[in-house]
Amino acid sequence: MAFRFFASSGSKPKEANILVFSWGDLEENQVLIDLINDFMKLNPSVKVTLRRAPYAKYSETVLAFHKSRSLDVLFVEVNNFADFYHQKILEPLDSYAKADRLDFTDFYPAVLDRFTSKKQTYVIPRDTAPWCLVYYNKSAFDEANVPYPKDDWNWDQFVETALKVQKKGVSGEVLRWGFIEDKTLPSAWIFSAGGTFADDVHQPTRWTFADDPRTLKGVQFRYDLIHKHKVTLAPSQIAGFTVSEGSDMFRFGSAAMYLSGLKWTPHFREIKNFKWDVAMLPKGPSGDRAFSTGGSGYGISSQSKNKQAAWELVRYLTSEEAERKRMASGLAQPALRKMADSNLFLDKKDPLNKKILIDAVQYVKYFPLCGNWQEVENLITAGLERVWEGDETPAAAMEKLRPILRDHPPLVVPK
Repeated sequence: MAFRFFASSGSKPKEANILVFSWGDLEENQVLIDLINDFMKLNPSVKVTLRRAPYAKYSETVLAFHKSRSLDVLFVEVNNFADFYHQKILEPLDSYAKADRLDFTDFYPAVLDRFTSKKQTYVIPRDTAPWCLVYYNKSAFDEANVPYPKDDWNWDQFVETALKVQKKGVSGEVLRWGFIEDKTLPSAWIFSAGGTFADDVHQPTRWTFADDPRTLKGVQFRYDLIHKHKVTLAPSQIAGFTVSEGSDMFRFGSAAMYLSGLKWTPHFREIKNFKWDVAMLPKGPSGDRAFSTGGSGYGISSQSKNKQAAWELVRYLTSEEAERKRMASGLAQPALRKMADSNLFLDKKDPLNKKILIDAVQYVKYFPLCGNWQEVENLITAGLERVWEGDETPAAAMEKLRPILRDHPPLVVPK
């Protein structure tokens, strides 16, 4: 599908300058730069400028910029959507979509729902990113004579597997850890235990994190992996955690399994020393399957002076044409369902079991949609640091977090 500026309205091309804000590593940014260049070739009257900011300071940078200058298109992630929505800097896109006959049912419902509030959609999804992939080193499993994990395994089987594939030296030192994960907050274990963070994801009124016994069960499981079973490390001890999120430990063979999302696939495809694949995150103690997710898309600034031009760019960056080019990198799972279920995504390249991501979308969970979620997440993360270091029990940490969370109630979007 070839895009032309204002093609949906039949208008003649108009001159416009579009400023796009984004983040990402070099490879992801190169894909975006190439797509922007393609868009400008199709629409020579439109000049698009890309401005990038580090992910850790992205929301802060965009919000500060928005106060003093005009921007047009924002790259938005499911977990910083609340920052922009709460500050009302996103333009509702329903009227644009209707005029362009964009069918929202083409997208995965869960990720579209995340970008929708009070029956208004503010971001067109680009990708979804279930945090459910357990990468595993086939050579390590073969060496330990352990069967490759199956997608229907549970927590007990996961622990048993990690113990068997962990490798120690003659003096007892660990040469290869059974498992490494890339999140400080153990949301995968919390959600698969049935745990919660707030009473309602869309309109939270109170935090349930420190009161929900199922949440405690998920935190306890992460604690046990570190201190009881000793098959993994505390986040502070994982080599490269702040830079590569621990992925290098899997890539260089010092961890037999690694929990993350699809984004590390391009890096892992460079591995020469062993074969690898992925399995689904194990089911929780009640047989439930749930996990956190990433995902992203593009929105329009409410203060943009070129909203129609910005919409045309958003449509192009989330189109099938753009998805085809993006999928070649292996970076992400398309938010367009038919593209994710195509041979372009299921390309028979590593990981060969990538098809599990098609089913995984139905099990994703999102963090609460409120203006102070990032602040509260930081409070929770800080409150659990001593747990991972073995200096405090999960129950004691929850007891301390209870009054802290009470003093920071969810900041809902003003009417």
